[in-house]
Amino acid sequence: MARIQEAVRRMVEDRGPYWAPDPPDAYLAERVAALREAFGGAAADRSTAGRHLAEVIVAAVALANGYGIPLQQAFNEASWPADLTEASLWPKRPLPLPEAVARLAAAAEPVRRTMAFHRSDARQGSDPSVVALRRALPALLRAAIAGFASYEELGEELVRLLESTPGRERAAEAEFDPSRAESVRLIRPIQTETFCPFAQKSVLWGPPSYDEQRSFEDNMTASLPPLRRFLRILDRDVIDGFVYAFPTRVFGDTFDDLAQVFRDFVEFLHRNLTEAAPAGLDPAIATDSRWYFVLEGEECFISVFAPCYPHDHSRYMNGVEGHFLFMLQPEAAILRVLTKDDYHARTEAIRRRFRDGFQRYPVADLEIDRFLLPLRADDPPVRWYELDPTL
Repeated sequence: MARIQEAVRRMVEDRGPYWAPDPPDAYLAERVAALREAFGGAAADRSTAGRHLAEVIVAAVALANGYGIPLQQAFNEASWPADLTEASLWPKRPLPLPEAVARLAAAAEPVRRTMAFHRSDARQGSDPSVVALRRALPALLRAAIAGFASYEELGEELVRLLESTPGRERAAEAEFDPSRAESVRLIRPIQTETFCPFAQKSVLWGPPSYDEQRSFEDNMTASLPPLRRFLRILDRDVIDGFVYAFPTRVFGDTFDDLAQVFRDFVEFLHRNLTEAAPAGLDPAIATDSRWYFVLEGEECFISVFAPCYPHDHSRYMNGVEGHFLFMLQPEAAILRVLTKDDYHARTEAIRRRFRDGFQRYPVADLEIDRFLLPLRADDPPVRWYELDPTL
């Protein structure tokens, strides 16, 4: 499964989203429906079904890639063999094709329902029927694999499909794909070079690229649908962060410029996604030691990276220029790698890694002072929240 997942990633990187203009889950549902119509009856011919089944597999794997689901691990968690050469996957008498197609259609339904919830206006946790894609996609893939008579047949169909897939431009997509946002590309060098041991494998999403012809508020409004989708996903699955990129040629590149755009950024999110909405951030409340930044029920931390931070700072950009980067990190993602029992010990170990790498990592007493760090570690906290928002 790991090799198939990597092959699909390379194919999409090389040739673009071949399922466009539909998103991958809509294309997946369309392929399942076509399979059911063409091969669900008693006269179904297995010899012509392979291409359709391979398309379902590739679309499901592409969806897993977008959500950062390692399928090898997900199969293991379900106690299913992730090695597709495993003999137990290939009985001497394969399932009759109509039965295999019926099982595939049943396995596709939880994926459809979960994706519909992610795109809805429902609040996180409001639909108990939603299933984690980490569980639903392996079940769908296993059902699709059962439509093949052997691993060799599966491999041949996948090779033919991956080799013959036409190229598509991203502009052809009807729905923005947050897993391939410009901000995700921009933050990659920071992920690669940081001393945080969890960053390199982090799965990140982002909003549409900043449109310099539109206002700050218009750009932030355009970011709300993928951000809300990101927050709803945390109900069952986990994406590690959501990254915004603000061009310095629009906002300036000084530390004062950074503080003002960050003030406006937090203000906008506070007015639109917190329990206090439409009220803005109140510094008197935010400087209470019990305050946390909570967006639609999900506690979030914000890491701010900027070109003005020097090389010996934990928020150094590692050569990335021209943008301020603000990364929302949900508590659910942090607790996936740091349990509450070892949280403080392991976070201190991470800060020690930065110090050992000659990057100081100041830690303020208040949560709100930990977002936008001062340029020098010994400086007092930055009171950016006392600035007047310009919205």
